[in-house]
Amino acid sequence: MGYWWLAAKDALLMVRDKKALLTLVFMPVLLIGILGAAFGNMFSEGDADVPVFTLGIVNQDEGLMGGYLEKAVFTEMMGKEITVKNFSHEEVLVELEEKRAAAGLILPAAFSESLMAGKAVSLEIISAPGNEFPAMIVENVVQQFSRQSAVQAEGMKFAAEESAKRGEPFQPENFLNMEESNVFPVIEEVGVESDRSQVGSFQYYAAGMGVMFLLMTVVTGVGSMIEEKEQEVYRRLLVTRLTYSQYLLGKLLGLLLLSVLQLGVIILGTSVLFGVHWGNSLAGVILIGFAFVFSACGLGILFGSLANTEKAFSAGGMLGTQILAAAGGSMVPLYMFPDWVNSVMRVFPNALALQSFLDLMSGEGLRDVAGEAAALFLIGCLFLLAAWLRLAAGRRKSYA
Repeated sequence: MGYWWLAAKDALLMVRDKKALLTLVFMPVLLIGILGAAFGNMFSEGDADVPVFTLGIVNQDEGLMGGYLEKAVFTEMMGKEITVKNFSHEEVLVELEEKRAAAGLILPAAFSESLMAGKAVSLEIISAPGNEFPAMIVENVVQQFSRQSAVQAEGMKFAAEESAKRGEPFQPENFLNMEESNVFPVIEEVGVESDRSQVGSFQYYAAGMGVMFLLMTVVTGVGSMIEEKEQEVYRRLLVTRLTYSQYLLGKLLGLLLLSVLQLGVIILGTSVLFGVHWGNSLAGVILIGFAFVFSACGLGILFGSLANTEKAFSAGGMLGTQILAAAGGSMVPLYMFPDWVNSVMRVFPNALALQSFLDLMSGEGLRDVAGEAAALFLIGCLFLLAAWLRLAAGRRKSYA
């Protein structure tokens, strides 16, 4: 059970180091607060509100479709977003130039006839100078209306044929039921996985800074491992009954204990101080957190088995941590990277853990991140195996 004593010794030394404790425990919470407040406008906390704008319509169509598009769709269905006003062709140009209207729609005389015949419709949408967004909304609505009206036209033809067979007059007004029907619903945008919530700035940097500082904790812990080599403590430990495997296990348990405590402080601190919601699956957060800590500790122990001086390792380890953190999304939001970069970076534990935390914050559950957790555990095992082989090779060399 010597490895338990070794793990407790490493944890106690870290706790007694007030400078390291302040840097690794309280600094992440402070940075999360600063970054979350500074970059809050870069992360949408909800759906963007579209300001109400005025649409000037020139309706030259005398058929049913033009009136339905103007009254039922734009005036009634989209009345909360669009204020509809009727103008002549000359008047709408003046309104747009004076910016009293944000967009103009000119419906040609043959609009209804062309739609009912399934022909291409030529109409004009005019945007106000310097503001094309309202015109884009109008264009999308008209496009959907035109597509669905083709289906409606076929239905009307079928209804007319059935009425003719029964010897009954066909009334297209009753078929459309313009006052009450919702035959042509307005555009409803539904994204892929639309049930997922959007991650805010505090949530993003809580996960990003948490992952980065966990890597820093591993570097600090492994630095003490290399220091033991320099001070002959490592050789004295091996004089006892402590084996190489027990030595690695003790170091791993000590790092795991410190890292898990640090992650717990970050999660609890950000939740209480900044209201960060880490997701609906506490089990998923714990699983990903522990899996990442395991893989990061394995990586740190591997580097510790390769390095010979603590000073060189600390300098290189901190530089490597910053590079991994920047490339893995802890400093710069992931959406600013190309998709292929995010895919490549998922092979690194910190990038995979960060994206898994963000998925949990977005609404995913334990099952959704189980594969990522398994990958992190596998990466950690491979690192530990490589570290054990390196130490075993060093032992054979020393006794050769």
